[in-house]
Amino acid sequence: MHMLLRGTSLHFPAAMLLAVLFLAGPVHAQDAEPASEPESDIEMTSYGTVDMAVQDADLVQVLEMLSMQSQRNIIAGRDVSATVTANLYDVTFEEALDSILRVNGYGFIEEGAFIYVYPLERIAEIEKARRQVETRIFELYYLNASDAAQVIQPLLSDAGQAVPMGTVEEGFNPDESDNGADAYAYTAKIVVTDYPSQLERIAELLVDLDLSPQQVMVESTILQTKVSENNAFGIDFSLVSHLNFEDIVSPLSAANDLISGNYNTDNALAGTSTVGGTDTGAGGFKFGVVKDDFAIFLRALDSVTDVTVVARPKVMCLNRQRGEILVGRRLGYLNTTQTETSTTQTVEFLDTGIHLMFRPFITPNEMIRMELYPRLSSGDVQLEANYTVPNEDTHEIFTNVRVKSGETIVLGGLFEEQTTMSREQVPLLGDIPIVGNAFRGQDDETQRKEIIFLVTPSIIADERLWEMGQDGLEILDAVRLGARAGLLPFSRDQITADYNRDAIEAFRKGELDLALYYANNSLRTSSKQPEMARMRDTLSSNKQEAWNRNMQRRILDREIDLVPPNDLTPAPVAPEFDPEQPVEPAEAPVSTSDASDLPILETDTDGDSFGASTDDVTRAAAE
Repeated sequence: MHMLLRGTSLHFPAAMLLAVLFLAGPVHAQDAEPASEPESDIEMTSYGTVDMAVQDADLVQVLEMLSMQSQRNIIAGRDVSATVTANLYDVTFEEALDSILRVNGYGFIEEGAFIYVYPLERIAEIEKARRQVETRIFELYYLNASDAAQVIQPLLSDAGQAVPMGTVEEGFNPDESDNGADAYAYTAKIVVTDYPSQLERIAELLVDLDLSPQQVMVESTILQTKVSENNAFGIDFSLVSHLNFEDIVSPLSAANDLISGNYNTDNALAGTSTVGGTDTGAGGFKFGVVKDDFAIFLRALDSVTDVTVVARPKVMCLNRQRGEILVGRRLGYLNTTQTETSTTQTVEFLDTGIHLMFRPFITPNEMIRMELYPRLSSGDVQLEANYTVPNEDTHEIFTNVRVKSGETIVLGGLFEEQTTMSREQVPLLGDIPIVGNAFRGQDDETQRKEIIFLVTPSIIADERLWEMGQDGLEILDAVRLGARAGLLPFSRDQITADYNRDAIEAFRKGELDLALYYANNSLRTSSKQPEMARMRDTLSSNKQEAWNRNMQRRILDREIDLVPPNDLTPAPVAPEFDPEQPVEPAEAPVSTSDASDLPILETDTDGDSFGASTDDVTRAAAE
């Protein structure tokens, strides 16, 4: 019994120990399991884009996974450390890399097959160390150098500078200081020193700005009309057809009304004048637009009153540039300037006569806004107290008008008056005081004329005209070369035309075998001949069918004598072929013409036959 208990006491502690070990094992394993890592998934799609889903992942590990999935070499610097949480779908590799780096203050530099990841401050230092300033000269053709320097100033870096060159002096009158100067030899240029990236941006900007300006042809016709008692206050343009003409309600505010666009004469009356209790009709400044033929307007105006064309100049000017026309006199006078120590006299001029200044502004839809400044002046120079004093009488208008390209602007209402005094008397008796009044007389004649300005602006498409001219010259050269090559007796075109002519003549005579022979030679020389190919097929099949069933084409071919008329029938058709009879060797075609006269078919070294066009065949057959 004691032995049994002892044995039992020996086995029980061992079983208890084993049970404790089994129970403690799972508890120990559960305590030793580490915390779960965040899931990260990066996948490259079949379209080459990236799908990324990471949460609280280490940036270096994300870069490693992105490198493995995209097969790109990404190297991160020592100081690259951050936590990334991002969900990206269907983005490019560059977009995915830039998005996870930028939010953490990092960037990348790509050199060859490697991509280096650094902090943004480090990247700025690397780029600054690599960047070197360069100097580039930009030549300007239309833009002013000083204006270009101001435009590119915001694009310059801290180390950049721009120097304009070739500034053109204003005005046309040279002085003594211009003698021997070489400033006029300069070309408008701007010298820019900056980093290459900035220079590229400046170059793109200057290309967009330095463009050829549009041009406007301004045809101005200045008319002088005679004013009589019937039209004492100017020409009544309502009598002239094809003219949209209006009277300005308030002559003093005409320019302001035109500029503001508030001018309306639908319910207003034009200014009128009264002489001797009689209403003389509307007066004041008049303007209008001629939309039809300009010559028709002149003929209609000449039927109303006597018209004289004073001048008809044509001036071509650039868009937004001023043009000036002067028909008159320049009166010279002395301008005296006195100081305490000296007196200086200079000669100046007073422009009198008919003066027209304009400035065109091209707007979209082929519209032109015209600034017009017509002026009618007369004057003289008087000598008063040893000084010359110029006197001037002017009538001027300033207005803005918007018209279509090619339409004519009519400006009227400027008058010119000339008085002629004539005196007649009986010799000797007319000089007697008091009594002489009966033997002399005086006649004063006043002539009034109205000046009318007709201005026709037209947009000039010079570049398009130049391109059309170049195309025309190329076509002309091609025609000359083609005609010259076609006249050669041994040219491909001439040989083909000879074969075609012989084939047509043989067909008319009913010699079908000979016609087939010439047709085959013609097609060997030039395969692109649909009419000749149809003729060959017709002759080869021994069928009597028309070449072309189109009636219009058949009539045209008959007129140029290319296809025989329907009343001409070829020779009788050969008997049908019997397959049971043996085939006899074909004999050479026999013709009534001498075989030695036939041209020899030639081919080039590549085996390609010389060809001719169908038009050449038609032309040769017509000849």
